[in-house]
Amino acid sequence: MRAKELISAVSVLVGTVVGIGIFGVPFTFIKSGFLAGLLMLGVTFAITLLLNLAFGEVALRTEGNHQLTGYAEAYLGRNWKKAILFTYTLGIYSALLIYTIISGEFLATLLSVTPYILSPEKLSLIFFAVGSLAILAGVKRISWLEIVTVAMLLLTVGALTFISIPKINLSSIPLFRLEFLFLPYGVLLFALRGSPAIPMQREILEGKEKYLKKAIIWGTTLPAIMYLIFAFVVAGVSGEATSPEVVLGLIPFLGFPILFIISLFGVLAIGTSFFGLGTALYESFHYDFHISKGLAWFSVIFPPLLLFVFGIRDFINVMNLAGSVAIGLESIIFIMIYRRIKKSGQREPEYSLDFSNWVWYLIIGLLIVGIAYTLIV
Repeated sequence: MRAKELISAVSVLVGTVVGIGIFGVPFTFIKSGFLAGLLMLGVTFAITLLLNLAFGEVALRTEGNHQLTGYAEAYLGRNWKKAILFTYTLGIYSALLIYTIISGEFLATLLSVTPYILSPEKLSLIFFAVGSLAILAGVKRISWLEIVTVAMLLLTVGALTFISIPKINLSSIPLFRLEFLFLPYGVLLFALRGSPAIPMQREILEGKEKYLKKAIIWGTTLPAIMYLIFAFVVAGVSGEATSPEVVLGLIPFLGFPILFIISLFGVLAIGTSFFGLGTALYESFHYDFHISKGLAWFSVIFPPLLLFVFGIRDFINVMNLAGSVAIGLESIIFIMIYRRIKKSGQREPEYSLDFSNWVWYLIIGLLIVGIAYTLIV
């Protein structure tokens, strides 16, 4: 196997995972305390990794190309396909809307060093147009871009860490605040989500599916490490002044150069995620619902664009809904699919998980608690 294929498969997942959610992580770590944030990161990472590996096994046990809606129909029936379609599209539409909202702010910062002045709203629409065309281009034609972009993301986090080390003040980082213990949960669950990219990983590794497990593990672990480093650096520099979107809280400490770097990182992160999730939804409409390519593409881009044009631009509330509720419900239904597939898969998979039932019951319980907490608190 050529190393490039494995790197490409890992990059597709990393590029889908690392998005706007990373900018909410430092703020939640400060509010809950770093140790509490680290605990929540460990919990959400474990849940995400198990679900991603299970998703990979589902993909390997099933013939043909599908997304979650297709697996729901194959193993639970058409009614469940409709149920999962609601949570699946809600989550991805919310994510695409979030990326569109925040992209304008990042692009405005990057262009502030030039004489070209456009409003963040117009820049958001430009970003949306470019991302939509990338989805139409297809994963096979621009998968190399994921490798380049993920490499740049890693370099950006490294540069931010190097620049910030002299300004880190450990005494400014609170360790534990019981009243905000669960605050990082929804943000982290949203920030780590990348399962829609797993069918694309299998597509890239066609004929070499035995490497899918390794690609999933690396593709899930690298973003978690990036989030931990990013949260530590930002929290260590700005402390209690850490802002929800990171940038404003860092300006007094690091100035415009670091603001420019973070904005560049933001554009790269949300660009790869926009493409990855948009492509996953496009493939679901096309493969699982047999919609023509043109209509499937239009069905992906029109709802979030319409919401943005009509002024739905509170990305914090949208992120909260997408993370705890949509992804939580989707994950619970997926576990039901996974348990069914153990008995009725269509082919022998290249790997198979062997966990006790109580592990999956525990995950379902945690997801239900997260949904209830978000809706009630």
